Amino acid sequence: MDKLQIFRKIVQSFFFFRFVITASFCICFYGVLQALFIGSGKNLIIELVIVVIGTIILGRVFCGWICPFGFLQDLTYKLRFRKKLPMVRESLHNKLIYIKYFIMVIFLILSYYLVTLAFCKICPIGFLTNLSGTLLALILLIFFLALSLFIPRGFCRYICPLGAFLSLFSISPIFKIKLNENCVKCKLCEFKCPMQITLTKKVDQKECIRCFECKSACKKNAIDFKI
Repeated sequence: MDKLQIFRKIVQSFFFFRFVITASFCICFYGVLQALFIGSGKNLIIELVIVVIGTIILGRVFCGWICPFGFLQDLTYKLRFRKKLPMVRESLHNKLIYIKYFIMVIFLILSYYLVTLAFCKICPIGFLTNLSGTLLALILLIFFLALSLFIPRGFCRYICPLGAFLSLFSISPIFKIKLNENCVKCKLCEFKCPMQITLTKKVDQKECIRCFECKSACKKNAIDFKI
């Protein structure tokens, strides 16, 4: 593990334990929407605004560096002890990534009509700050962590409504991941990408979570992150 990945793990660990202790920077998409509709939860809204601004500038850094559930999924798929991450068939993967946008739209509708719904009772990551949460929340937590053994960041790729929301602001961020002329198409970067982005074909900025696993894997210094 190089210095960049060590630093990322330190940052992830800090925000994870901070989240578990204080429940701050949870950025529950559903909770923010409800807060907007009923005029409460100012801190949650401020946090979301900060994350959105950061996403416009840097891309989905929140997903790769701050999200507590993303951190847990990273730890889970590292247990496989394999250099090459398991892949979903590309044609299927390219369809599945749109599920999270459908879920986001559903949440938009539900958050307007069901403003009193206690979504945290079924939220898998919310269970970590509320151990008295429902059995369903625990089951979902275990299920998505188990899923990440077979599909790295499976929840982030296909389910997360916040990931879908942030990806809209990361279609063309100010700082982008790009391949330069040093690239020899060896695909080491693709083998290490937990989001299964085919970097040697096209870097999908909106799906990239800025984990920089690709940059750490590259032996030719062929990946830049710049304006």
